Amino acid sequence: MTLLLAIMFIVFVVGALIHGYFSFANVEYSFREHPVQFVVVLLIMLGAAILCTYLFLKEIGVLK
Repeated sequence: MTLLLAIMFIVFVVGALIHGYFSFANVEYSFREHPVQFVVVLLIMLGAAILCTYLFLKEIGVLK
């Protein structure tokens, strides 16, 4: 489950970087209109992806 969450968050981050915007819960975050909010939300999603990846690696025994 943690691997699926990590993949999902990474796909969100890559998609947002490629397109320059993304929408979530009827709110659009655009790099051109709101660059600071866009970067903050991307960092939060990237942090969640890193956390999920860490938990997955710990779960399968790669990390102790």
